[in-house]
Amino acid sequence: MSSRDTEKTLRELQKFMQEHENEITDDESVDRLTAAFMAQHNSRLESESTEPENAYDYLELADAAGSKKKRMEYLHKAVEVEPENMDAQLALLMTEHEDKPNEQLPELRRLMEMEEKQLDEEGVFEEYQGDFWVCIETRPYMRLCHTYFEVLIRCGMIRCAINEGERMLKLCEGDNLGVRYQLMHLYAYIEDEMHALALHKKYGGDEETQMLLPLAILYYKQNQFDKAEDYVNRLAKTNKGAKKFLRLAAKNDRRSLFMEQGLYGYQPDTIEELVEEYLTSPYLFVTTPYFCQWAYQYLRAQTAAKKKKQEPEK
Repeated sequence: MSSRDTEKTLRELQKFMQEHENEITDDESVDRLTAAFMAQHNSRLESESTEPENAYDYLELADAAGSKKKRMEYLHKAVEVEPENMDAQLALLMTEHEDKPNEQLPELRRLMEMEEKQLDEEGVFEEYQGDFWVCIETRPYMRLCHTYFEVLIRCGMIRCAINEGERMLKLCEGDNLGVRYQLMHLYAYIEDEMHALALHKKYGGDEETQMLLPLAILYYKQNQFDKAEDYVNRLAKTNKGAKKFLRLAAKNDRRSLFMEQGLYGYQPDTIEELVEEYLTSPYLFVTTPYFCQWAYQYLRAQTAAKKKKQEPEK
C-alpha cells in the first residue's frame, strides 16, 4: 500500500470514528469500531469497480501512465474531481513545468499560500506546531513545502532553501521527510559550523552517513584536517561502503557510481546512501572537487598503517 493509500484509509477511519463517536466509551470500544471499519473497508476494496472515483485514484493512474500526454490527462482529471486536493495540484504543476524550476517556484509559492490560508483559518498551525505529520490533513502541505525546498536548491537559492528547511523542521520536529539531511549539506556548503553542529546535536548526534559526510566536508573546507579526519573515520566505521564510494567519486567514475544506486531507494549506511548524497547534493561536491580524493587517500594510509602495525617483526 502506498503512503497516499494509507493516508486515504486513515482519513476514512477518522470520518468513521466521528460518525460513531457516541459509541466510544473506552479502548475496547475503539478497537471494536476500528475492526468493524477495516472489515467494511476490505470488503469494499474486494468488490470495488476499477473505475476511478476520486483524485487519488487518478493520481495512481497518472503514476502508471506510459506517456506524458496520458499522465497530464489523468492529472487534469484529478484536479477536476477535487480542485482543492494539494497532492493533485502539486503533481499537475510539476508535470506541466517539468525541468523548468524557475517556472515551478512562483506556482509552488502560490499553492503554499493558498494552503497556508486554509490551514491558518482551521487553527492547524497553532494546534499542530512542531508535530505537523501527526495530522493527516497537513501532509499534502508538507509535501508541497518539501518540493519548494528542493526546487530552491536546484535554483541555487541556498539561503532561501536554508530558511525554508529550518521552517519545515519547526513545523515538524520529527522530520518525517528527512529535511535535516539536506539541510546539513547546505550548512556544509556555506561553512556554517555552528548551525551544522546544532542540527547534529538536535537529532541525537547519531553516527548517520548523511550527517557525518557533510561534516567531514565542512571541516575540510575550513582547512581543519584533524576534525575532517575524525569525521571521515567515523563515516568509514558507520558505512562500510565509504572507502569504495570515495575511490569512485575521486575518479569521477559516474558510471560505476550509478551502478551502485539502489533500485528502490537506498539501504541506510551503505554505498547506496552515499551515492544518493552525491547525486542529490551536487552543489557541495562540485565546490570541493578534491575532497573525495583526499579522504580516500587518508583512509588508504590508515589501512596501510594498521597492516604494517600488525605485521610480525622480523
